[in-house]
Amino acid sequence: MMDEFGRFLEATPAITGEAKEAARTRLLQAIRKPVPMPPVPAPRRRRPRLAWRLTLAASVALAVGAGILAVRGDGQPATTSVASVQELGDKAARSAAIDPYKITPSTGRWLYVQQTIAPLRKEPEPEVDRGKRVTLETWHSMDGKQTALDDGRGKLVIHEVGPGITGADLARAPVTPEQMIARIGASVDTTPVSEFDDADATRQERIFQTISQLLSDQPLVADVRAALFRALPTIQGVSVKQDAIDAAGRHGAAFVYTGASGRYEIIVSAQDYRFLGTYGESVAERTFDLPGGATRTVKAGTPLAWTARMTAKVVDKPGDQL
Repeated sequence: MMDEFGRFLEATPAITGEAKEAARTRLLQAIRKPVPMPPVPAPRRRRPRLAWRLTLAASVALAVGAGILAVRGDGQPATTSVASVQELGDKAARSAAIDPYKITPSTGRWLYVQQTIAPLRKEPEPEVDRGKRVTLETWHSMDGKQTALDDGRGKLVIHEVGPGITGADLARAPVTPEQMIARIGASVDTTPVSEFDDADATRQERIFQTISQLLSDQPLVADVRAALFRALPTIQGVSVKQDAIDAAGRHGAAFVYTGASGRYEIIVSAQDYRFLGTYGESVAERTFDLPGGATRTVKAGTPLAWTARMTAKVVDKPGDQL
């Protein structure tokens, strides 16, 4: 297995500046002209462009259901409700303790993740288009340090993930909610704010967003996933939303954090409390700078992110799917 993996890495090009720029160009073209989702089921398969916002995707095959274009607040109730964010954390943790991905610490294997996201309306503006979807395929090394994706020209490239904390870092004993918060908090304290981050975000907000990213993209063993869900209610300001909807139109409950400029949701199933996806929107008007000296004002209520995790499976190498 290791010899085969070594030969694969030799044959898979490391991402270069030229390749990354080419991939970015192709991705921006795809984002500016996203493919509308059809009104009836229509399976499609194709490879994605370089994942939208590498810092968020690090983190295209999908059978699309007719309900995928459901809008938020369409009146369809969740099938269950929870009394508190603490109860939601406990139920999500119990569900996460049953590891559906069979993730174990191993060398050479990868987690294949298929996501449906609402694409950006216009790069580099942050607003996403609620009415359209693109689907991404990414592969994440089991140690959490590498991500593989299409370079925009049909070739897989591997890039290093970071800075930040990985699932492997969180899997060191003891694995408890308190340790999850302590380790993620320490990482947040030493990780510079990127160009995609809100510079005014509080420490609690950054911890919440880090957990959201970990659940979306990182290979996590079952006890780490469970501990993260139990950690969420301990973050000051986290509340519960009874009926949340992911980018695939699936209803569930959500852990919610509202900061000075944004509100963010981590959505779990209303039936079995497994992780479904994320949502984020602005809660206050904010003006920011664009390249070339221009400015853009984002109004309150502008959607900033909408995702749905459709598939996650451990595979032998990048490029493998189901």
